[in-house]
Amino acid sequence: MKLTSRSFIIVVLLLVTSYTTALAQGGDPVGGCPDSFHLHQMMDHDDHSGHMHHHVGNDKDQNGDGYLCVKHVGKDGINHVHIDNNIPLN
Repeated sequence: MKLTSRSFIIVVLLLVTSYTTALAQGGDPVGGCPDSFHLHQMMDHDDHSGHMHHHVGNDKDQNGDGYLCVKHVGKDGINHVHIDNNIPLN
């Protein structure tokens, strides 16, 4: 009996976690960016036009919403600072 109830609890926790992650990935951002950073969807932050550039910072989507914050730095703009969008939305 204890094994069955533990298994049930584990399954429920996994379902809740995956449901929450699916909701966050499919819609609006759950956080904003600091001043001077721009919000971009994970797949749209690069334009892949053939120019070489460098990513600096953490480009992992830590909150699971599919967005990150990008700031172009340097005189040629070839360096992109990445952080997750974690500023609370109003």
